Amino acid sequence: MMHTQTNVNFDVVIVGGGVVGAMLALELDRLHYRVAVIELRTPSFASGNPERVVALNHGSRCYLERLGLWSNIAAHGVGHIRHIVVTEPGNRGRVDLDVSDLDVSDLAADALDISALGYVAEIGHVLEPMYQHLQDSSVELISPASLLSYKVQADRVSLQVQADDTVSTITAALLVGADGSFSQVRRMADIETCGWDYNRFGLVASLACENGHHDTAHECFRASGPLAFLPLADGRYSIVWAAKPGEATQLLAMHDAAFISALEKAAGADTLHHIGAITDVSNRVSFPLELSLAKAFSKPRIALVGNAAHTLHPVAGQGMNLGLRDVETLVQVLNTEMGKGDPGQSILMQAYAEKRRADVIAVAGFTESMTYTFGSTVPGMKWLRAMGLKNLSSFSGLSNLLLKQASGVGQLSARQVESL
Repeated sequence: MMHTQTNVNFDVVIVGGGVVGAMLALELDRLHYRVAVIELRTPSFASGNPERVVALNHGSRCYLERLGLWSNIAAHGVGHIRHIVVTEPGNRGRVDLDVSDLDVSDLAADALDISALGYVAEIGHVLEPMYQHLQDSSVELISPASLLSYKVQADRVSLQVQADDTVSTITAALLVGADGSFSQVRRMADIETCGWDYNRFGLVASLACENGHHDTAHECFRASGPLAFLPLADGRYSIVWAAKPGEATQLLAMHDAAFISALEKAAGADTLHHIGAITDVSNRVSFPLELSLAKAFSKPRIALVGNAAHTLHPVAGQGMNLGLRDVETLVQVLNTEMGKGDPGQSILMQAYAEKRRADVIAVAGFTESMTYTFGSTVPGMKWLRAMGLKNLSSFSGLSNLLLKQASGVGQLSARQVESL
């Protein structure tokens, strides 16, 4: 039998309790907003096989440090990306990017201690300290629970939420969709997306190699899609291998020895020279790759953050970093007298969307240019790629631009200018 009850009103209700949703809840609680988080599943922080990892750049680390979360995340162990090597197996040339080459002359003094371009952490290790902080906060976590419907009214949003056999009516001044690529909040708001399916799957696994990783990430560009090696805290690598559907199906079905052989061939001689023979591999899983950008990041009383607003190709590892910048921007918009008066009003939602649009489009454009350039079979493109890889290090301005993109330092600089 279904029971119905009416709950108290909230200032902000967040649908989705992943990293982005949890971070937003903590930030808004710090600003004394009354916040509820609706999460479909009971949070789990256990390691998987393979591990679910996320790439966090230096800019994201700075943000997490300011909130007092980074030390607890790092205590679980994170892989450091101090060096990035970009190759195209079967082609000449390579690009070496090192954290020591990053020009930080335009950064504020408190952001100059850059020991790594980025970090690789298990997503459970990022979530766990966030939920520990949530337990000590005033945030109401409604989980496991599902959103049945919502209705936007003049000054409130009314939501129907089911938890176990109880349906509750919850109201809020602002509803935030932090519920991922298939966002229910976005669909219910009739916000369309633009983009395309790459007709590729990202195959994920963890592996051990003969030489370890020495804090180096490898990006191997292949015609069918990139293959990334991301360093883990224990000396292993996490890989993301973009493959055509038929190829991905075969790779998933292979025995470990056959998979390792295929992986070593795909990685190419240059990468293998650095990492050595692959000695062990975890289970494999896959997910479809797509570009999906919401045509609107907000509506009156509704905001989208994280993958609900933008889902990118993982080639540059920028998805989570974009999501955290969504949170930071929305918090800046709401940390105002106008926001404290009514956080869901149209002018604030438009301000949030305007502030985020340029950053998201720039990162999406950078990601798309990489996938297109290295996936192109136009005559002469392979030679041009070889020349580009061979000579990029000679152009300090361009290589520094890539370093700033990879580390998130470029976004730090932009935020400092905006705050002046």
